[in-house]
Amino acid sequence: MPISSRYDDPILEQIARDTFALFPHCHRCGKKIERFEDADVRIHVQRVVHRGSCPEDGAGTMDVGGPGGQEDGSDFPTS
Repeated sequence: MPISSRYDDPILEQIARDTFALFPHCHRCGKKIERFEDADVRIHVQRVVHRGSCPEDGAGTMDVGGPGGQEDGSDFPTS
């Protein structure tokens, strides 16, 4: 059963809240997301981004690459 069909599962809700508590900054723009309700927590990759688009002021922009942090998705740079 895919996780997306378990949107009302309290265990997944707790995992999402715990992930947000550990990673409160958006992985797209780097800004802190103030409330859990404003976050879109991706459980498979433990990634948190702003729900919808990031704020437009441009401060805090960061590129974390793929799920592992690098452009190719790995955890470590190759060069």
